[in-house]
Amino acid sequence: MLILDTPAQERWTASVAGERTKAQRQEALAQEILSNSITVEDDAGRDTSSLLAQMGRPLASAEVQRWLHLCNPGLIFVRSPRYPELTGVYIEKEERLATGGFAKRRIHICGMESGIMPEFSVRHVTTKRVPNPEVVVGGGRWIDRDAMKWLEVKTFCAETRGWRTLLLRLLHAKLITRFHVEQYFGKAPSRDSKKWQEQT
Repeated sequence: MLILDTPAQERWTASVAGERTKAQRQEALAQEILSNSITVEDDAGRDTSSLLAQMGRPLASAEVQRWLHLCNPGLIFVRSPRYPELTGVYIEKEERLATGGFAKRRIHICGMESGIMPEFSVRHVTTKRVPNPEVVVGGGRWIDRDAMKWLEVKTFCAETRGWRTLLLRLLHAKLITRFHVEQYFGKAPSRDSKKWQEQT
């Protein structure tokens, strides 16, 4: 004869749910630490947060825009009225209106610097506090915020966009070709760049 043991089943369901929640919390915390670490990792041994290391062959924004316009005459560059140090890169596409007609609409591709652009992007780094994974494992019980042991993790907070990063964005969007990049901007970077080699 089978007996329904409801309290034991409820305890088992609660323990499974607790273990699942603990595993999800650990996974989310590990992902948080990993994603913050990846955004500030070095490029071929060079510190991506150092302007001097990332400067390479600096170019004026006007020169980059002129060469990009030779690569693709459909690119539109608009300086931000609110943030004059930034310029937006757009393309125009025709869209069908509900009335049956067509209208041109600007589509934002990415941003760029308005002044002198370093060759490679400079990532501005800040420190973020995240809970220590060993302490969080603590069996799902409440841990006082003051007793928590925090890890200091370097993370990305802002970027000074380099012209090679801009080229990568436009290459990936298929708005320019590698042939044009090599013709106007040069075949190889001024220094080794693992990221440039992997992404082009």
